[in-house]
Amino acid sequence: MNARAIVIHGKTADGRTFRPSDWTERLYYAVASYGPHGQVTFNPFVTIKMTEDSRCVVIDTRLKEQDPIVFSFFTGFARDNQLQMFDQDDRPIAASEARMAA
Repeated sequence: MNARAIVIHGKTADGRTFRPSDWTERLYYAVASYGPHGQVTFNPFVTIKMTEDSRCVVIDTRLKEQDPIVFSFFTGFARDNQLQMFDQDDRPIAASEARMAA
């Protein structure tokens, strides 16, 4: 696999919408850094977006080299919750492929 990005959709393998509805923001803030005065610095390798039918977390696969624990957190979250994953060209990615991406 030669993915530059992994897009985790808010849809389960059987097509149901993943809940809670703010799951993308929760994950986005969970991997952010917080400065001494509460200043938030978001991970530059993680973004959130909306598609026509779901909320998504987009992970730049360079995250695997920069912070393998956070990369593993995201791919494990997607696997454990049976969320659909795609590459940057909208090709499906299996959970086992996502762990080896980059």
